[in-house]
Amino acid sequence: MLVPFPLSATSTYVTRVLVGLNVLAFLGLAVAAGNWSHIPSAVLIDWGGNDGVLTLNGEAWRLLSSVFLHGGLLHIGLNMLALYQAGNLVERMFGPLRFALLYLASGLLASLVSVWWRQDVVSVGASGAIFGVFGGLLSYLIVHRRQMPRAAYARLKTMTLSFVGYSLLIGFAIPGVDNAAHVGGLLGGLAAGWLLSIGPARPSAGMAGSVALLALAVFAWHDIERPARPNPAVAVFAARQPLLAERQRQLVEDLGAGRIAERDAVRIIDTELKPNWDALIAAMAAQSATGNPEARQLFAYAQLERAALEALELGLRTGHPTWLETAARLRLEANRALQGFSHTQVPR
Repeated sequence: MLVPFPLSATSTYVTRVLVGLNVLAFLGLAVAAGNWSHIPSAVLIDWGGNDGVLTLNGEAWRLLSSVFLHGGLLHIGLNMLALYQAGNLVERMFGPLRFALLYLASGLLASLVSVWWRQDVVSVGASGAIFGVFGGLLSYLIVHRRQMPRAAYARLKTMTLSFVGYSLLIGFAIPGVDNAAHVGGLLGGLAAGWLLSIGPARPSAGMAGSVALLALAVFAWHDIERPARPNPAVAVFAARQPLLAERQRQLVEDLGAGRIAERDAVRIIDTELKPNWDALIAAMAAQSATGNPEARQLFAYAQLERAALEALELGLRTGHPTWLETAARLRLEANRALQGFSHTQVPR
């Protein structure tokens, strides 16, 4: 039976395992992206990010995998600090198994609310599950308030409400924060925490509540409108091409303004731009092999961009103006090829 106070467990190994899994996943993401401070959306999608279109069209496993992914070093650092501090307390209250259930249920509900609210973003992070941990703590305090020392109850309640209120306020104030996931995780944690707190003393009530909560989640999942699944070639292209084209445009602009030396531009072309265009061309070629007509069009565009880049590099190396003129002409051809493609298919 769950002992409300003193704490029911002394070990917090589930918290440490969850922190470790998040850190390991982030290390893999950082290596794949070649960047610690910012993980591109394309990499997050490849690793299981909660992309609305994909999640709602047969890839529901992203609801859970996205809980263990983070978009940058600051993102995971803040989340893991909050998880470690809160988990060390809440796990000792609920015990390892119930704490694991609380965390996972909150994370799933956070992802579900996030994808219900918006389907045009890639949502990742443990913050929804962490809000659920605090929601579970609130439920635990309410259920067991009479069995706790008054001072301890007041201190924990104030700490929890302050964290939740401040975090939600910051989330609404800062653009790009997935507050839908935060609210979903908090509500899921309140419900799951209450059920896990009363379950040992009143198993029938806990079971009935668990079934009702599950039924509500299933109903909500099936009630979400499914957007059309995009052409896979277009989805890959739209995730990678805009950043790559912008990087190439900025390089040309910096060269013209004298903000970058020619040898540095050649190095960027060789080590960054050409390998990325080659990867995109290979992806479009693979889709073309399946008979995808859009992929063939995008393949032709990417080849023109790659050829323009090759001509630019030759012009920088040799100093011959003909190569620079060829690079400019090929870029114009590439732009015309892309303009011929449906703008509703390829966001610019």
